[in-house]
Amino acid sequence: MRTRLTAAVTALVTALTLTACGDTELPVVGGGTGGTDGTPLRIVAATELQDLEPVIEDAADDLGFPIELSFPAGTLDNSRTLLDGGFDDEYDATWFATNRYVDILGASGHLADQTKIGLSPVAFGVTSDTAAELGWDARQPMWSEIAGAAADGDITFGMTDPSASNSGFSALVSVATALADTGAALTESDIDRVSPQLQGFFSGQTLTSGSSGWLTDTFLTDRSRADALINYESVLHTVNRDEGADLTVIVPADGVVSADYPLSTLARPAQPEAREKVAALSEWLLERPEVMTDSYRRPVDATSDLPPELAGQLLIELPFPATRTITDRLVAAFHNELRPPGDTVFVLDTSGSMEGERLAMLQDTLRSLIDGTAHGAAGSVGFRDRERISLQPFADAPAAPLTLRYSAEDPQATGELSAAVDGLHAEGATAIYSALINAYGTVAAEEGAIPSIVLMSDGELTAGVTLDQFREFHAGLSGPAADIPVFVILYGEANVGEMTEVAELTGGKVFDALDGDLEAAFKEIRGYQ
Repeated sequence: MRTRLTAAVTALVTALTLTACGDTELPVVGGGTGGTDGTPLRIVAATELQDLEPVIEDAADDLGFPIELSFPAGTLDNSRTLLDGGFDDEYDATWFATNRYVDILGASGHLADQTKIGLSPVAFGVTSDTAAELGWDARQPMWSEIAGAAADGDITFGMTDPSASNSGFSALVSVATALADTGAALTESDIDRVSPQLQGFFSGQTLTSGSSGWLTDTFLTDRSRADALINYESVLHTVNRDEGADLTVIVPADGVVSADYPLSTLARPAQPEAREKVAALSEWLLERPEVMTDSYRRPVDATSDLPPELAGQLLIELPFPATRTITDRLVAAFHNELRPPGDTVFVLDTSGSMEGERLAMLQDTLRSLIDGTAHGAAGSVGFRDRERISLQPFADAPAAPLTLRYSAEDPQATGELSAAVDGLHAEGATAIYSALINAYGTVAAEEGAIPSIVLMSDGELTAGVTLDQFREFHAGLSGPAADIPVFVILYGEANVGEMTEVAELTGGKVFDALDGDLEAAFKEIRGYQ
């Protein structure tokens, strides 16, 4: 491999020399202060690759040109941006968890090449006590056995939403394909056939999230919420090492879908030397398998030695769906048929400061959730069949909430929600915490549902109970009600400090719409509900 790396660097130097033919000084390879022409190689990377930033700094020193990693979003959203041309002429390369979704979207024409750098399969991180009870500490169970344990109530787990996160998307494909057991890529008839088993499997899901970070933090903060986490093998081992999570990391024996981290040059990069620089970086990484194994990722070279944590887990790669029709059908089935339904209260500020464009934007956003036109990176993020929805407007005081069980095929449900949204009007003061307390009496934190509260306000408290009183109220909650997260949307002139405290106190999260993009905030929150 040393020969290939030398050749790649030589080709890079030659290319840079030719492009600099009119200069009096030739570019110098080496050093970390700019090297060659000083133009950084700009790479859009998967968020879970942030741990490799120090390694990339070493690569830049060795190769003689600066390298910048950017993490604007997850793999699914980044693939969509790639399709829309959002990275053209601004970045030089992508380094996503996988390019499979790029291919399904039809965005592969935006890439000039790709080199797979490492592997990390989707895995099941089970608390060691639970793993021992189920006998999984000594062997690799199959997805069917895990599904049976979940259906019997013997195990619960958290998983990211497959419409928002590639780890959740890959896990959904993995379990469905393994249960279909055809040896081929999943078909629509396969999805219908294994739906009962998938329902049993997902009956064990007690935590959902749009991001791995929030999911992991919530799991570690309150270990009673779930017995296991689904994520990449590398992430789970890192959580064990850094957080002392004491998880038994299982790669199901009948196969999984892995992240393969392809480093890919853009077809329209920001600089003409991009392809040569990407080739040099790819070879640098492939020559150093320890870069992967030190971060619990598997080198693409199967002959490389694996650390003990990985060596005992047989990896069988499952085929990925061939068309977007299949993935859309699978994600839709997950939301509307397979997973536990959400139980969500939307606490909506309709005080006087919301008058005009702000209220109109809120209404438009809610309408897109009702009619299903709101879409994220991997499908609809609108209201889902079986989901219990409550709309709780507030101004001087909380209004009576509208609560119903949603179904896209039920014109009465969609009609009532639409009428309630059309009837919103702005006037009065802002009784934030009175409305929030009222929401806790509306949401049903019952077994078999995933509850949450969304609080949207464009201002500060001007009426009703205070933050101190809400703290006292929350401290008095017990059982499942105490675990209901509040997802706060910062909008307008909202009190950032107080709203952040509410999110942290309840185990929720803050979503920033201070720039006015209310629709994007609501869409993002749907991954947590």
